[in-house]
Amino acid sequence: MNRLMHIVALLAVILLCANCSTTRKLEADAVPMGYTELQNYYVSNTVSVKQPYRHVFTTEEEFSRYFGEAATMSPNGQATVVNWGTQYVLAVINPSTDRATRMYPVSVLQNGDAIIFNYKVEKGEKQSYTITPYVAVVLDKPVSQQQYTFYYNEK
Repeated sequence: MNRLMHIVALLAVILLCANCSTTRKLEADAVPMGYTELQNYYVSNTVSVKQPYRHVFTTEEEFSRYFGEAATMSPNGQATVVNWGTQYVLAVINPSTDRATRMYPVSVLQNGDAIIFNYKVEKGEKQSYTITPYVAVVLDKPVSQQQYTFYYNEK
């Protein structure tokens, strides 16, 4: 059993390294894509993830199962509007934590049929409550029916 665990762990490391290598190669010739950072939403308390959940949301119904609007009193207190007919959302939801955590987009790149979402995670001090950190961006849907492969890369 112990040997099996070591083999599984080794395979996981190999797959992770292969994915990083693939992403680096794709990034070398990629071009930046325009995006809008999704703001003033929260992850629904019915959502629980054990590892980062990376997903492409293409419908409002699916998106609403994971996120709710969190209007605030700030000058820009409105939630980002998504036109589901022409746009979609790339998101990464991290497990709940009691550490102050900020996630934000670094870039969105395209290389042919590959779209690479680079994001950053900053962890801070311990808090007296838990949060479910996330980062999400709104992208325009492609005009063609081309299928894309999405890569998520924590920087």
